[in-house]
Amino acid sequence: MLNELIFVGFEGSLPYKEGPFLYSQNEMWHYVLGMVPRLLWKKLVYGRYVDVVITHSPPFGIHDKDSNIHGGFKAFRWLIKTFQPAYFFHGHIHVYREDEKVETVVGQTKVINTYGHRKSIIRPGQRHHVPREKPYIPSLANTAEDFRDARRRAALENIWGTLTGSSKHLIQFQQVEDQLRYEQSQKLGLVDIPLDSIVGSVSRPRDFTRKFFPREAVDPGRWQRVKLKMDQQISPIDVYQIDQVYFVLDGNHRVSVARQRGMTQIPAYVTKIESTVPLTPDDDFEDVIIKHRQVRFRKETGMNVQRPDLEFATSIPGAYRQLREQISKHQINLEIWHHYPYSFQEATENWVEEVYLPVLQTVSQSGLLRDFPERTPTDLYLWLTQYQQELSRQYGWEIKPSAAVDSFAAAYGNRLVHRWRRTKKYLFPQGAVQPLGIGDWRRVHLMPRKEGQIFSAVLVALNGEDSGWKALEQAFTIAEIEGSSIATLHVSRDASIHQEIKSEFRKRNLEQNLSAKLYIEEGEVLDTLTKRALWNDLLIFSLEHPPDDRPAARLRSGIRYLVQSCPRPLLAVPATSDMKHGLLAYDGSPKATEALYLAAYLAEKWGVQLTVVTAPEDSAARTNPLDKAREYLDARKIEASFIREIGSPGEVILENKNSHGCDFLIVGGYGYQPVMEVLFGSTLDTLLRRSDVPILICH
Repeated sequence: MLNELIFVGFEGSLPYKEGPFLYSQNEMWHYVLGMVPRLLWKKLVYGRYVDVVITHSPPFGIHDKDSNIHGGFKAFRWLIKTFQPAYFFHGHIHVYREDEKVETVVGQTKVINTYGHRKSIIRPGQRHHVPREKPYIPSLANTAEDFRDARRRAALENIWGTLTGSSKHLIQFQQVEDQLRYEQSQKLGLVDIPLDSIVGSVSRPRDFTRKFFPREAVDPGRWQRVKLKMDQQISPIDVYQIDQVYFVLDGNHRVSVARQRGMTQIPAYVTKIESTVPLTPDDDFEDVIIKHRQVRFRKETGMNVQRPDLEFATSIPGAYRQLREQISKHQINLEIWHHYPYSFQEATENWVEEVYLPVLQTVSQSGLLRDFPERTPTDLYLWLTQYQQELSRQYGWEIKPSAAVDSFAAAYGNRLVHRWRRTKKYLFPQGAVQPLGIGDWRRVHLMPRKEGQIFSAVLVALNGEDSGWKALEQAFTIAEIEGSSIATLHVSRDASIHQEIKSEFRKRNLEQNLSAKLYIEEGEVLDTLTKRALWNDLLIFSLEHPPDDRPAARLRSGIRYLVQSCPRPLLAVPATSDMKHGLLAYDGSPKATEALYLAAYLAEKWGVQLTVVTAPEDSAARTNPLDKAREYLDARKIEASFIREIGSPGEVILENKNSHGCDFLIVGGYGYQPVMEVLFGSTLDTLLRRSDVPILICH
């Protein structure tokens, strides 16, 4: 997936010499068929199989040559027929003559030879059609009956438009002309144009429906006279063309009759108006206004030159005013921060790189576009920033737009998983918090970040006791290394201790010379912590009451609930640490692999010394998880010590922590056997109960 588009690619050509990237027809069939399960999954999730196929060689029988060197693959032809991508781009076929065909529409797919280079505007779900020309066939009925038939179709079109919300009115050309303010036009002469692309009229937009069936204002006599003339000969109409659409200058009744007779094309004298505003037959006048403002916005900000790849397409009226307001505020902030005057275009460039694109990438990684398939990325960007501002006003928290993605999806997402979670929250409010899948937090929130900073926002749980202040001290240590912002949260209904907590917090904050924020809320502690963790990157809490070593106690453990439900990594703090030497507990599981990724980051960015420990409980284990960890760290040129010892994992980890002087642990969360873990305990329970150094928990 890239910018909402589904891409598939295949390398290679037919074998014509010795060397790599050469495949027989059977070998390419193997690769294409191997892609089918993924395409079926895309259809289930996104409603379509694929948008763009990119290959080196052409499909068999399309743009290919007879020789084996430039032959096409039959599997590609089957792929086009079965999955109907919008575009199929290929190379390999050199073009030497101007009349050589480089574009062919096959079914609903446009096959393009990209020899040299090609520039295309691609939209998700786009389809191409070869118009089936239907000639004008005179009706056997009389002209009055044909007119009544056309009027019935107009009535049905109005009803359908009301039910579906689709456009039922022609666009008035003068309104479009006022929006575009074009300066150049070109006469193309006599051309057969598709009737489906005629969307408006110069002089009679109110007399006909969107499909040019007559309304009440149309004179039946004139319509019938035009029909009689067209039975003898079809005279060309006159139209204006703007991008993909046409507006009738002369010949409205002829278009209406052609529609009633089922024609698909009509001859027309075309005057093409040069415009940078992209228009399609599906657009109504509101779309025209929005697209005109889109072009003007890109021109005024310089993005049409600086970032031609960004369309800033939106379906929200007033969206470009909101974007300008955001850029203006960003411009003021830049001038305050840098004591330097920024032009509007300079501020826009910085806003795009530092604000707009990171949020867009987070939206794309989160799958939020699947919840709102009719909306554009810019729509979601604006919704998300508005939602973030509402959250900030409601709760008084400083929240980044990208941090509000999960909350926004949980509150408004249309996918079945979000609807089910909202239903479950309503039915079972105490067990409503659902963690993200393994690695989802890293993919959604870390991969889009430009600054390469994992813990940019840290949340500290304050309990008002000495252990809670230890957690804050540990947060200060991380903030100094990482440059993090710190938010501290105390959840309590006891107002008597609030002032005491505020005083102590101000004192410690001044001592550290850091601008941490203190928030005090009422509510259920664990649930509130989990919800507020969504707006941060790390939750730090004191390890004053670790899980007891009894099944009933483990079942009721608040820390266990917090670890399982928190959507972010956690740091359990029994005592503060400089976090210079980390011990990674690694067993090859998915959660341990997430811990490996985080350990690598700490080694690279913080300079942490790493010791990697695995502890199989018997010597019969066929594989050594350390091989995978060693391969990953070696690829990143990270030095580490690797230890494999037979025994109880908890005991082995704690013994090596002591013997190697490790001052914090890096582990995965609870595993996939919760019943067994409750009954017999888990390695993580042992570490939480017995460790005297912080434990960084990943999932």
